[in-house]
Amino acid sequence: MARIGKVRAPVWLPLALAGDAEMKNRVNRKPPFLSAWTVILPDLRCMVFTGLVMLVSLAGASGSLAKAADPRPDPVNAYDLNLTILADQEAYPQSYQLDGHVRGVLYDLLQDFSKRQQIDMTFRYLPLKRALEDSQNNPVGFIGISGNTASTPAILSDVISTTSLHAITLDHRNLAIRRPADLDGLQVSMARGLQLHDQLARFHDEGRFDVTYVNSIRQSIALLLAGRVDAVLIYCGYAQKASLKQIAGLTDDEIAALSIHRTPLMKTLNRLALPTSPANARLMHRFNSYLAKQRSSGALATLYAQYLVDENTIEMVLGDTLTSSGTGISNSK
Repeated sequence: MARIGKVRAPVWLPLALAGDAEMKNRVNRKPPFLSAWTVILPDLRCMVFTGLVMLVSLAGASGSLAKAADPRPDPVNAYDLNLTILADQEAYPQSYQLDGHVRGVLYDLLQDFSKRQQIDMTFRYLPLKRALEDSQNNPVGFIGISGNTASTPAILSDVISTTSLHAITLDHRNLAIRRPADLDGLQVSMARGLQLHDQLARFHDEGRFDVTYVNSIRQSIALLLAGRVDAVLIYCGYAQKASLKQIAGLTDDEIAALSIHRTPLMKTLNRLALPTSPANARLMHRFNSYLAKQRSSGALATLYAQYLVDENTIEMVLGDTLTSSGTGISNSK
């Protein structure tokens, strides 16, 4: 070994650096293992590529098998469903807010359905008229009763339940309201956005009674107690003193001054409405199947029983929904 500065080097290295041909050839000579490497490298590359292809194929096959074995429902054709559902904030027991929390039969029903289908649903409760308008002007769903504002085409579910309207009057006036004609000459208060139909709509159009529109049940009752209206039209869920106290916030004295008329003046239908799209059409088909099973198993009646203490009221709410109507496209005014 020779020494270059403090570094030891082969004795032939200085000669090679000086230009000696034989020593230069010795520097350029490859070690035997490098020569062998150039021979086996192409084969090794081929083996590595083949192995990667096999791994990818096995991973794809195992993923397909896992998907086939997964009992959970497949998302609607892999469509990332993140839906916002709007509802009337005072439609007890269908949909309402209590202490700032969203509640109601329709909420419970959709919550259960969304979990089963692995769909992310967000719920917003608003005054009826605003909820209807927002659902018609934005790509969101609506659950509840149809309104009288202009709408864009929507996919409608089968009928979930009915919502009937009842009258409340002041007890000391001794009014008997059992049919729409009994409202003749009266000033009536009702929620904005609520669509009248059948006899009630015809009598209103003929001017047989006038309507004052409000945003809340509490506001309607306040107008009644102040003598500014003669009757209030309420949802069937409020035809119970317990719900008037808990949901509408009336006092015992206020409730004692009221007369609740049990005969419904009008019935309307609760449905789920979704913006028109192929994904939503598939989702609605699944919802209708789910709804039919909930009804036939008695689960829907059990759910309503948690909110309505009167069995006659429960039967009235569900009685007209045993024969479900088909999903359709609505473009009504």
